[in-house]
Amino acid sequence: MTVSGGSLPPGVHPDAKVGPLVHVDPEVEIGPGTIVMPGAVLLGRTRVGARCIVGPNAVVGTPGFGYEWRDGAHRRLEHSGEVIIEDDVELGAGVTVAMARTGRQTRIGQGTKVDCQVHIGHNVLIGEHCLLVGQVGVAGSARIGDRVALAGQVGVSDHVTIGDDAVVYAKSAVFRSVPAGERYSGIPARPHPATKRFWARLWRTFGGGK
Repeated sequence: MTVSGGSLPPGVHPDAKVGPLVHVDPEVEIGPGTIVMPGAVLLGRTRVGARCIVGPNAVVGTPGFGYEWRDGAHRRLEHSGEVIIEDDVELGAGVTVAMARTGRQTRIGQGTKVDCQVHIGHNVLIGEHCLLVGQVGVAGSARIGDRVALAGQVGVSDHVTIGDDAVVYAKSAVFRSVPAGERYSGIPARPHPATKRFWARLWRTFGGGK
């Protein structure tokens, strides 16, 4: 169903605000006080909580990027699971959140804020009050704890876990799990003090010692 200033579709709370040219599938639920901005697309079994913001041209519930090699070609795996956006979540412009595999969830926890142009893969679980800055990419089945901060252009590999209160600095590539409360940086991401020592040694060796 496409909304262009007419009546609200089924599943949308009367106190929600839905902008023009928004597409909402019949099974989608949108809670009270939530704002869905122009051009957003909400698909499949997506549930958006109360007081959320879904930015312009965001896509929530797009089928996940999952394939298997069969009969000489990549064959798409079925994705018909849920996307749960808890209360007070903000999704910026152009954010994409993938639908989970069948019988599973992609979940973004209460109070989490997601900047523009962020991609969240299928089956990803993100905790409460996290910050995901612009151009972050989180691959399928990653687990992100509460109060985690991922700075701009961080990439998170599939099936890794980032513990509560961890911080990953900009442009880092997370290939292995990050313990709770740690600060990680670099490619591959490692504890931030170790990354700083590495670059200091490299600069002294090859950068002229200045």
